[in-house]
Amino acid sequence: MRDDRSGVGTGVVLITVGLLFMADRQGYASFSRLWPMILIVLGAVTLLFPKSSCDVGVVAGRRGSARRERSRVSGGLWMLFVGVLLLANQNHWMAFSQSWPLFIVAGGLALIFGGLSQRAQVSSAHDTTGTNSHTDAESGGQWR
Repeated sequence: MRDDRSGVGTGVVLITVGLLFMADRQGYASFSRLWPMILIVLGAVTLLFPKSSCDVGVVAGRRGSARRERSRVSGGLWMLFVGVLLLANQNHWMAFSQSWPLFIVAGGLALIFGGLSQRAQVSSAHDTTGTNSHTDAESGGQWR
């Protein structure tokens, strides 16, 4: 299956790198201080443009697609988080020695939202498995 976001993601990253170099050459900002923007843009592209339309949502019997969706979202959020921390460090807004507790907070949020999404996935899978369907065992082996 074709990767729907490959052109968009590559285009957005190239535009970002080009604008960062242009800002550096024009004297507005130094590339060495703004390079974490590339991670931030990659995280945003990962969040905004799923690989394919079939990966979005939970489809009955396709638990793997929900797992891929959760992995994509968590990967995009981590790229954004690390990019923002690196940008803050590079621009002397916040040093790493001051920001390490944010990793603990981010880990706690990941556990909470991971547990909530698993709960939602289980309840959604339970609702779509056909709670009103009858099997031979339920009806005593006879369909009349």
